[in-house]
Amino acid sequence: MNLGCAFGVAAVVFLAACGDSGSGGAGGTAGSAPLGGSGGSGGDAPLVGGAGGGGGDACVSGLEQDTPACTACQDEHCCLSATAAADAPGTWTNSAATICREASCYDECGVPEPECGGIVPSPASCKDALYAACCAEVTACAESDECVALIYLCVDDQGCDPSQPCWDDCLASYGAGEALFDALLECFGPVECG
Repeated sequence: MNLGCAFGVAAVVFLAACGDSGSGGAGGTAGSAPLGGSGGSGGDAPLVGGAGGGGGDACVSGLEQDTPACTACQDEHCCLSATAAADAPGTWTNSAATICREASCYDECGVPEPECGGIVPSPASCKDALYAACCAEVTACAESDECVALIYLCVDDQGCDPSQPCWDDCLASYGAGEALFDALLECFGPVECG
């Protein structure tokens, strides 16, 4: 995801360094394209609204993991992104599910706790500067299914950023992540990296 020009912040594309099975893995780098100007192989897949939280039936994303505990934690904390990855596997949907699951369920899934939530910028040379300045903001976003969805499902997969009319649709689906998304953008703005 590019934290870009519309906000007057440094241009960086956030990519996950891992993917779920069946994925094409993480997408290539996009350099310094404007916010949402880059994307993976997602094409025109629709936004996924998934169920989860707020009472009612528990979410079943359909994205199975190696253990029942990992799948249950994923479905509890990452239903939007996991459902998107199950329904339309691809670079960005798989990255969203992986980032959220590993940040929220590392114990249940038997993976190491990801540094600063596991969201990795591209170019990778920005990682140290980003993590030094904004680790709390990056981690909070990675642990929020809705914030991860705004980055990977809206900006990267859909090519939709806050400067476009389609952003209203993103916020209608993932609005609970807006404050965390905005906090990450604000924190990263003054960070210099190469």
